[in-house]
Amino acid sequence: MKQKTVKMLCAISMSAVLLTGTMPAMASETETAAASETETAAGEETEETGTSEDQAVKYPDVEVEAKVTAVAITNESDMEIVEAEVSEESEEGTVTLTLKDVRGGEHVFLEADLADMEEPVLRKNGSFLAIGYHSLAEDSETEIVEEGEEITYDEPVTMYVVNQVNVREDADAESTILSVAELGSEVEVIAEQPRWYKVKLEDGEGYISKSYLSTDKASADSAVAAEEAAQAQAQAAAAAAAAQAQAAAQAQAAAQAPQGKYEVSRQAFDDCDGSGHGYYEITYSDGSTAIEEY
Repeated sequence: MKQKTVKMLCAISMSAVLLTGTMPAMASETETAAASETETAAGEETEETGTSEDQAVKYPDVEVEAKVTAVAITNESDMEIVEAEVSEESEEGTVTLTLKDVRGGEHVFLEADLADMEEPVLRKNGSFLAIGYHSLAEDSETEIVEEGEEITYDEPVTMYVVNQVNVREDADAESTILSVAELGSEVEVIAEQPRWYKVKLEDGEGYISKSYLSTDKASADSAVAAEEAAQAQAQAAAAAAAAQAQAAAQAQAAAQAPQGKYEVSRQAFDDCDGSGHGYYEITYSDGSTAIEEY
């Protein structure tokens, strides 16, 4: 397949910055040598910048061209991209986009629709890279994630469920559901793929989509509080609606009822003398009664 390489534009005015709050691929402690080797093999080793943690590291935007399409991808990842390479466009207009970082790692994005990308941003997605953008065709926010093999962690990483989600047997949205991870619950992550985290279960292992997990407990607690508030609001709204419906029913019944004094009930009493005569005791709406012979 014909390849076209476009060099990076490294102007001083480039404004992409490092996001220091992205999810770590490993535990929050210092990476072990084995973990670093794993990440290096996947092209994911973080750049050493020599700056303090609170200093922003600026990297150039990623300039990409394919035939008549040109895209500038804002770089908010933690690595410097030095080359962008695209395949020839398919009949659908998509390309295979390969980004090469300063350490020689390659990050491959399949079926990238450059013409559909509005304000694309390159950012970390766990140990992998993702390009988030506004889709012109769908008029919605979306992303594509680089391809890569599963990375196993040296030690489990504790994460928190930010939205109730199914735990699946395989890293596939159509695979068998093993259990449900409740909002706010803790899970132990033992590995990851580009779009999925592999988690420990009581009786085995399963996969959860990355968008449902966070290393930030505060964000999970906030999601729980928001869900509880929404449920309370829904219950209050349902109670108010029920009360309103009951009041409306009562008002309708009152409107349909005869006005003024009217008969409410009539009870027959036989004289029991074989004559077939007796009387009715009639009760009226105002509580009064009357006797009527028959």
